[in-house]
Amino acid sequence: MDRDAYSHPWDPGKVIGIYSSNDLEKKMNAASTVSRLVILYFTATWCGPCRFISPVYTSLASKYPKVVFLKTDIDEGKDVAAKWNVSSVPAFFFIKNHKVVDKVIGADKNSLEQKISEHSG
Repeated sequence: MDRDAYSHPWDPGKVIGIYSSNDLEKKMNAASTVSRLVILYFTATWCGPCRFISPVYTSLASKYPKVVFLKTDIDEGKDVAAKWNVSSVPAFFFIKNHKVVDKVIGADKNSLEQKISEHSG
């Protein structure tokens, strides 16, 4: 993924790659200033369910442009995964104003969309 493609705090309708805790903090602060829902998705290249849910997550990003969709690979962003105590992937954390308001563990696309709809209003 081209890291330079995402120089803005977020790109509506797109999934933004996160590579460090510092990177994540900047995106979360930007989203918090305008009270946007942030979804932090933890994935791994070797994870079968992640490969299934990734295109779904990408399509949800274009469907909900007012939500900030973040994604981090637990092998690339080890510090981020450690900070969030991620023990299994895929894992989705729903964050509003720096507080976790919900989460989905596993590749459950119906639950994922239902929670996006519920928390993005």
